[in-house]
Amino acid sequence: MKEKVLVCITIQENSRRLISQGFNIAETMQAPLHILHVRRGETIFDNPESSNLLEDLFGYGSELGGEVHFLCSNNITQTILDFIINNHITHLVLGEAPIINELGNQESVYEQLTQNLPDINVAVLSREDYKFQEA
Repeated sequence: MKEKVLVCITIQENSRRLISQGFNIAETMQAPLHILHVRRGETIFDNPESSNLLEDLFGYGSELGGEVHFLCSNNITQTILDFIINNHITHLVLGEAPIINELGNQESVYEQLTQNLPDINVAVLSREDYKFQEA
């Protein structure tokens, strides 16, 4: 199977670091780079400041050769899972911060995704460094 890298970002400046790390991984493996933002709800255009930052982040990702994806959903985790499966993603880059899942439980995206996709390689970046975990 051909290697593919996905970077999941949120609308914050720190996401540049995630994109940069995803680019480094993709470049090392000579793999395509995908950048994904899943917005809760039906639109990404309800906050002009968020739209501007997201446009900047995706511009940065595009400059690095990444394919950018905007998706809207009320089930963010399932949307990311579906994207990974449908696009045959082999490597995932995430930020460390946990989210609250759809059932109201505090659980990180990392835990939710690795439970459902045990064969994916995941890089989880903390604020100071990152760790790469092989499946």
